[in-house]
Amino acid sequence: MFSLSALASAALNNPQQAVIAASGLLYVANYGANAISVYQSGFPLQITQSTNNNSVFGYASQRPSATGVSPVTSGSLEDRLSDYINPAAFATAARGTFGNLARTLDMRGPGQANWDMSVFKSFSVMEKFKGQFRAEALNAFNTPMFAAPNVSFGNSSFGRITSQVNFSRMMQLGVRLFF
Repeated sequence: MFSLSALASAALNNPQQAVIAASGLLYVANYGANAISVYQSGFPLQITQSTNNNSVFGYASQRPSATGVSPVTSGSLEDRLSDYINPAAFATAARGTFGNLARTLDMRGPGQANWDMSVFKSFSVMEKFKGQFRAEALNAFNTPMFAAPNVSFGNSSFGRITSQVNFSRMMQLGVRLFF
């Protein structure tokens, strides 16, 4: 997981110097910006079998057997929503057997990439009161975060990603008063 948080602000003592160009950067008086980002890989996938042939023996779940074919599919995440896991990599384990599949696969579910950003302008209302106009964007680049694929082998939607777990971009404007 990678996380980044940054704050940039420019406050000038002289209000006549509203815009200053320095070192190729443009600073505007009493403006500021925030950014928070998170990059995270997905969680390991744990495949189970939809039919538990060992339930008569008291086992809560059963793992399928590996066939030797790779469960990883190729292409971008958006291209693989309906076939994220290759079902040919698994076979149903017989009654009385546990299946030879490891507890988790070497592949992971979809990850997360998110940016939250804001810009704000501070101003004086009177000598005792200060204000701040804020514009904020959550999920600023509108990046979808998909749920893990269905990991129940034998289910008709096995290997499919059927939902999104984050919200689309949200923007809000606000005024904050300090007294």
